[in-house]
Amino acid sequence: MRPAAAELALALDEAVDLHALLLELTVAQRSLIADRRADAVEQAAREIETVVLRLASAEERRRGAAAGLADALGLAAAHWSALRGGLAPDERSLLDPRVARLEALVRELELANAVNGQLIRRELALVDFTVRGMLGAAQPAATRRYTSAGQVAAAPAAGALLLNAVA
Repeated sequence: MRPAAAELALALDEAVDLHALLLELTVAQRSLIADRRADAVEQAAREIETVVLRLASAEERRRGAAAGLADALGLAAAHWSALRGGLAPDERSLLDPRVARLEALVRELELANAVNGQLIRRELALVDFTVRGMLGAAQPAATRRYTSAGQVAAAPAAGALLLNAVA
């Protein structure tokens, strides 16, 4: 086994561990968002940011290890589809499961981020609707309305001022 393959395996292990931690934090943040715990959401976001910074460093090491393996194989490209074909069977059996796990974690993380984003967008829309109602933005600009007979029409029904955000 080439040392470059072993180095890539270590770099992939680090990336897998950090992606798994990031996924765990993102999923945990979902319940905080749903429970409207703003301080806890902010704390979770700080933890996520720290892991993302660590992950950026790990990804740099992984790219370097992949480039080293590509050089050892005499390949111009360092992406997995190019590397995989030039590996010995023992190297492929070492790296294949790690790459598959990393790809699965990235997909799960994308889904978790999409769900959290949707929850936040829904909360922001609710806040926007409530504030607009309190400010009277939902009411028409005209203060007087007239019937077809030329008389002043009855006032429109009052809009909701506050929504029960707990329900």
